[in-house]
This record gives sequence, C-alpha cells and structure tokens, in this order.
Amino acid sequence: MAATESRLMALIDEHLDLGRAPDLEREFADSGISSMDAVAFIKVVSREFDVTIPPEDCDKIGTLGKLLAYLDSKLG
Repeated sequence: MAATESRLMALIDEHLDLGRAPDLEREFADSGISSMDAVAFIKVVSREFDVTIPPEDCDKIGTLGKLLAYLDSKLG
C-alpha cells in the first residue's frame, strides 16, 4: 500500500464512522457518508496532505478512490 493510501485509510478510520472497511469505488452517499460529512472529510484531508482542493474539484470527487487519485496527482 502506497504512503498516500495508508495515510488516507488512517484518516478514514479516524474521521468516518463506516462500520466496515471502506470501499474506495462506492459513491460517498452509497457508503453512508452524508454530503456534509464528505465536505468536512475533504477539508481534513486537504489539511493533512497540505493540498488545496478547490470547490470545483470537490464536485468531481465522489468516491474515496477518486479522492486518493486526486491526492496522488497533486503530490506527484
């Protein structure tokens, strides 16, 4: 598991109460993550990784997998 993925998984465990292992390909709503929780979580992730995620990009990030890919693209 890559370092970015490991850090993201730790944040998921810490901040999202999923009650199961996260499915990175499921939409937030299908995973039981409300839109408010998703926005709050993306803010936590942006602070943790020191990455600015503009609102127009947040609209495109609908799964945890897309969030991971976004981080990978920004962190190189």
